[in-house]
Amino acid sequence: MINNITFSTEMDTLYLIDNDRAIPFSLDNKKGILIGVLKGQLTVATDFEAPASPERIELEDGRQIGFSRSKTEVKLSTEKTVWSAAYHRRRRVLSFVGATEVEVRSNNAEYDYKPELVFFELDGRVLNIQRKGNSIVVKSMILADTDSPDR
Repeated sequence: MINNITFSTEMDTLYLIDNDRAIPFSLDNKKGILIGVLKGQLTVATDFEAPASPERIELEDGRQIGFSRSKTEVKLSTEKTVWSAAYHRRRRVLSFVGATEVEVRSNNAEYDYKPELVFFELDGRVLNIQRKGNSIVVKSMILADTDSPDR
């Protein structure tokens, strides 16, 4: 079974859904969490502080991790939007879909509903996610090859 992630109603906890279990990860910590892919399945790790560009962190196996060249950073507003996640295993893409809270109006005025969608490729990349105020900040990072100077 393919695992997935979801957010709590309060948007302060991310859950990794795997084998009928919901494993919670707080988004309110100072270092954030990591989301990546291992053998096609989503993985989540805690207590990771993203380096300030252009710094890189060396992993135990000698590889390095650092910000991608585009420095992709997205802020998902939680003020009036509830976010859901969907993972496409074959393409290794994680999508976040935001739905604006519906307002009931008595004067039959139309409400301009506009869903939001952001997606991230996870092939060779990881996401650093943390909550800051009324937003969830998502930073796309790339597993940098030490022999590749252009990353």
